[in-house]
Amino acid sequence: MLDLNRLRILRAVVASGSVNETARRLGYTPSTVSQHIHTLAKEVGFPLVERVGRGIVPTAAAVELATASSDVLHAAAQLNALVKVLREGATDRLVLRTFASAAYAWMPQVARTLRQEFPGLTLELSISESDLAEDAGQADIEIHTELPYTPPIAIAGFRRTVLGTDDFLLALPTDHPLVGSGPIDLAEFAEDDWVQYDFRDEIATSLTTRACAEAGFTPHYVARAQDHVTGLAFVAAGVGITLIPELAAAWSAFDVDFVRTQNPTPHRRIVVLVRNAVSSNPAASRLVELLVDVASASTHRAALPA
Repeated sequence: MLDLNRLRILRAVVASGSVNETARRLGYTPSTVSQHIHTLAKEVGFPLVERVGRGIVPTAAAVELATASSDVLHAAAQLNALVKVLREGATDRLVLRTFASAAYAWMPQVARTLRQEFPGLTLELSISESDLAEDAGQADIEIHTELPYTPPIAIAGFRRTVLGTDDFLLALPTDHPLVGSGPIDLAEFAEDDWVQYDFRDEIATSLTTRACAEAGFTPHYVARAQDHVTGLAFVAAGVGITLIPELAAAWSAFDVDFVRTQNPTPHRRIVVLVRNAVSSNPAASRLVELLVDVASASTHRAALPA
């Protein structure tokens, strides 16, 4: 039987195309990642990576294996999570996964209230690197973003609740001539230089591409950032402009200005998934109530789909 952890590492290498990047994301050393890939290649009996210059490229067989392993890894993650619930109980421990801006903007307030109301509770919080459906269902409670024009995330054994929608704002250098404008047509920025906010963020990338297409132009990217911090730093330095989630703008410390766009106003949907096995847990129910409260203060909740 193939080792599931090695399959996870293979999927990460295929997704990033880099041993070093995989090591950084998973908390391993590059040599450990390489050793796991080498061992897995011996187990399956065919090469998984090829050397190109100083880097590596996954083979076609590795890509196919990584894709085929998705369902197995997802099922294993769900089974492991259920075992934890059955072994440890859900009354004194909750495992939460969320995306970064919700973690920074919402969770400190939520965690403080939970600590006051449930003194014996331990809240384990991790940041999710992906909002893909196949990567959902690994924790007791998960906060995800969804594209408004794609099918919602539906995970067996989880109840889904919409928290709200989060508009994307246009981040501008402070000397941009349109700083201080009211809602303005996105097409007005067709001639600007653009920064890709975070090319690993599939939601943000898809929303920006689609919104600009609806406005009749393709953004001229002069820089592509691997994370949102670098993206905003580029904007602050005057490199270009970018669309970022309003929730992320709320805790940005960079010296940039924001304007709201129209025609269109791109937005993402924010949902919470709760494992059925913990849905009757008072702490879990209270956590969801608190999320609804904080979300209502920072997102739009009118006419949202279930």
